Amino acid sequence: MYKQVTSQLLMVRPANFSSNTETQETNKFQLTLNENDSQEIIQSLAVKEFDNMIKILRDHQITIIDVDDIKELNNTDAVFPNNWVTFHQNNSVVLYPMMASSRRSEKRHDILKYLEEYQSFKIERIIDLSYMEKDNLFLEGTGSMVLDRVNKIAFACKSTRTSRVALEVFCKELNYTPVVFDALDDDYPIYHTNVMMSLGKETGFFCSESIKNKKDIRLVKESMGKSERKIIEISIDQMNQFAGNVMEVINSEGKSHLIMSDSGYQSLNTRQIDLINSVSTIVPIPLDTIEKFGGGSARCMIAEIFLQKM
Repeated sequence: MYKQVTSQLLMVRPANFSSNTETQETNKFQLTLNENDSQEIIQSLAVKEFDNMIKILRDHQITIIDVDDIKELNNTDAVFPNNWVTFHQNNSVVLYPMMASSRRSEKRHDILKYLEEYQSFKIERIIDLSYMEKDNLFLEGTGSMVLDRVNKIAFACKSTRTSRVALEVFCKELNYTPVVFDALDDDYPIYHTNVMMSLGKETGFFCSESIKNKKDIRLVKESMGKSERKIIEISIDQMNQFAGNVMEVINSEGKSHLIMSDSGYQSLNTRQIDLINSVSTIVPIPLDTIEKFGGGSARCMIAEIFLQKM
């Protein structure tokens, strides 16, 4: 039986966090550094936010496997591992074609080896889609896709970072059905699907306001409605505060928790909060620096592990 949420999470502690100039053009959420910004201070603040996030999650009995980025690789975005790797219940691992060449060194086989040798996870198959990069075909993991792992549906909004061809290869390899649509913010394509929607077991978030085609809205809602999860509709303004970039997990006691940034939480109204609280525990986390300069939030910082143990 397939699971939608997991209790095992992978996070990568940043060693060179900064604003990546190569990704700014396609990421409206990301700000550039100015002459008054100190790279050293930004890195220090990002590490503090990261370590505080781990502490908060562990205080809620949520299992975190944290590994360090390798400083010599000069990866500004290593804190977002969900873009380069996904772990699946059939003990498959997928590595993804990344649009920014500066991010491709984030794909680390030593992390996979660590999960096998020191965390006792089974990895029976590695599906490496990196070969598509040479043809400019990109698919940035669970940034590009929001997965319904139970019903095997891959939701994806079109962008330069999400190729339909690459998506169809993923779906064929993992037996998923693609649901593809356009999502816009001020007529600008939303760079990653996971900022405008999410799917857990108990909860789902959706910014239908970002989809202009009514047929696409109906298609997504019908596909999302294949379970009894509570759907929280968010506005464009809330999406821009990362209210859709959330992840539902279960803790060691099997209780549902919703991980989101403090900015996303502060944007929610009372009705939305009450709806979430009826099925899950909200875990808000301050991530101002990582959101501002990385253009991603809490969900982007986590790669879910669905692999079986040896």
